[in-house]
Amino acid sequence: MSNNTVARLFRDAGDMAIAKAQEIRDLNCERIQADELYAFVGARQRNVHRMKNPRPGTGTVWCYLAQDADTKLVIAYRLGDRRVYDATEFMRSVASKLRRNDHGSFEVRPTIITDGLGAYKEACAIAFGTDADVGMMIKKYENLGEDGEPRPSSRYIGSDRVPIIGSPSRRDISTAYVERLNLNVRMDNRRYGRRTNAFSKTLLNHERHVALWMLHTNYCRTPRPMRPRTKDIIGGDNRWVKRVPPAMAAGLSDRPWEIDDLITMTDEFLTNRTAQAIAQGHLPNEPEGLPSHWVYWSRLHYNAKVHAASCSSCRNGDGKNGGGGSAGSWYPFHSLESALEAAKGFEPDRHGVCNLCLGSYRTQGGYRGPRR
Repeated sequence: MSNNTVARLFRDAGDMAIAKAQEIRDLNCERIQADELYAFVGARQRNVHRMKNPRPGTGTVWCYLAQDADTKLVIAYRLGDRRVYDATEFMRSVASKLRRNDHGSFEVRPTIITDGLGAYKEACAIAFGTDADVGMMIKKYENLGEDGEPRPSSRYIGSDRVPIIGSPSRRDISTAYVERLNLNVRMDNRRYGRRTNAFSKTLLNHERHVALWMLHTNYCRTPRPMRPRTKDIIGGDNRWVKRVPPAMAAGLSDRPWEIDDLITMTDEFLTNRTAQAIAQGHLPNEPEGLPSHWVYWSRLHYNAKVHAASCSSCRNGDGKNGGGGSAGSWYPFHSLESALEAAKGFEPDRHGVCNLCLGSYRTQGGYRGPRR
């Protein structure tokens, strides 16, 4: 199997997973635990200044995760830093997943439990106001650095359970489940290993990987059986209890998903995205007449390129060989803007313009050979 084919499948499935994660809505969650874990993109933060051309998003990236403590459903994620802005956007995303009644308040009043990150206080106040009970589990360590963060050699010496908003139950102020979820992330995702060379080179690919993991965890992964935790069991039955994927427990699915389901959903997602891109290119207010630009979508090389109609490589959609090629297809457009938008829809990662008619060769006066 070609590496390019595998990489393309990953990109397409990752885009589908990102869209699927955004569709989660109308949840009735009573207890939600939130936490964040560290990773990096491209290079560690201390090495970014050594890079010649660092891409946007290179360096430290924190992944916020929110989990329903009852169904173990991963509700939302966000990539960013540990400042108030990203924490607020993350909490707003969590709030948007919960079901509201006709009056605009939550149908089930949630209890939000976080770790001791200071940005959560303002973020929860902005996102939830007084419509939720918020508590913090602040862990204490014996050896802290100058920035107040625990050193690698520091030991955990205890924690404080602090109510922030409302009156959360002291028993519910715990991050045990989401801490276990963080362990699952590091065990399942090669890019989250503590010492790894499998890190993402771009922030978008990093998000695709997180979204795919979230989709698989929610819909495909069946947790191991467990024993009932309550002692008041009728008849004293303490046998192991089978469990279902979190999405089934939350009522989002009626069966466990398989990998084939993810592949089928990816194909459907690509078909819909292509149809939308074509529809966006043919705007109803465009003038009639011959198209001014064409997009060549190569399914063999996995790229989309915009050409002017007069380009020698385009020839009004006939191509160099007079059309009829099986490697790709030509699509007409009446403006450069609509053609660029369609090319981005066809291939979000590999799209551009023809260097002969629109790109560097035309603006720089032709090809001058390699630099020495």
